[in-house]
Amino acid sequence: MEGCVGLAAVVLLLAVVAQTTTAAELTFDMNPHETQCFYDIAEQGTMVSMEYQVVYGGRLDIDVEVRSPSQVIWARRRSQADDHRFRAPMSGEYAFCFSNKFSTVTHKTVYLDVTVGNKEQVIEEGGKVHDVALTQIETSISSIHNALSKTMSYQTHLRMREMYHRHTAEFMNERVQWVSGGEALALVVISVFQVLYLKSLFTDRPNRF
Repeated sequence: MEGCVGLAAVVLLLAVVAQTTTAAELTFDMNPHETQCFYDIAEQGTMVSMEYQVVYGGRLDIDVEVRSPSQVIWARRRSQADDHRFRAPMSGEYAFCFSNKFSTVTHKTVYLDVTVGNKEQVIEEGGKVHDVALTQIETSISSIHNALSKTMSYQTHLRMREMYHRHTAEFMNERVQWVSGGEALALVVISVFQVLYLKSLFTDRPNRF
């Protein structure tokens, strides 16, 4: 019976976390002079966290703004990577905007992770309802949650490094191909010119006298 109660408590806690926390993680491309915004709904007092990183393009910089329903609440200019956490000052739609307007020819690839809600706080509040019965379960859930969060963070970091190095390798490979093609073309042109020049030296010219 106690096992059933414990299992039900775990399911209840996970359900509460799932219902009160939303997260979005994506990687997107930005063309020169382009602005993109992503939106999420947050209730007043809810913890909102955002993390971003420019993984490819130019000097790896981007303009960033976080907007509440009424005003800009956080901004960065020519930023490469950063994270920001805040409590929503009011209920409504929040915008996470990225601008590449200062770039004339360079496109950028940006990684973004937005979380609305606080999983740790939800677990603690759920545990207080059954303070005695859920102490051990709460500890296990918290440990698992922390371990998974660290694993996801490491995986994200490795993905960003892999993407950056892959883009760099592709960029270098493209440049090497263009340079190699140019050198090959120049070699062919020079060879043809040399053959024609040498041929002209052994060609009998008509005598004017």
